[in-house]
Amino acid sequence: MPRADIRVGLGSRGASLRVIARELRGMDGRKVKGIFKDALEGAARPYPARVRASVLAIPVKEGGKHTGLRARIAQCVELSSGTDAKGAYASVWVNPFRMLPDYVTLPLYMQGVSEGRLRRYDRWRHPVYQTARNPDTWRQQSSHPYFYQAAEPLGRAAGEALKAALEDITRKLNG
Repeated sequence: MPRADIRVGLGSRGASLRVIARELRGMDGRKVKGIFKDALEGAARPYPARVRASVLAIPVKEGGKHTGLRARIAQCVELSSGTDAKGAYASVWVNPFRMLPDYVTLPLYMQGVSEGRLRRYDRWRHPVYQTARNPDTWRQQSSHPYFYQAAEPLGRAAGEALKAALEDITRKLNG
């Protein structure tokens, strides 16, 4: 499933954290993770709306008729954030389990995700409106990437938010 995920480890390997690693070890880890989580969550907050707008902007080809599939995908865009043993995270993702059972893979097909040679979601066949003349009419539809173009700036926004969080931690450590 398309996902933009930013993770920040709290180890001393990061160049910015190396400078204050000793002081961070003395600080409450849960508090540090909370500061990073809040910063990442704040940076990611506008991106679900951007992804929803992107999927709703996909053009309808068949004479302006639509079945609501784009709106269903837009309803599945979520923001998740939290902490785990290694650090804090914020994710903007399309939750396929919020789709109807027969449509779980539709967000992948619409995005055009390709997972190697065995799984290809770059085009699909689907039935069209039935007519008396053509009761069994199927069309092939190409993908319309919507996710990554809308979520790509999240990386830069998360970097800026983490820089501000590190400065906040540094100020708290220095008193």
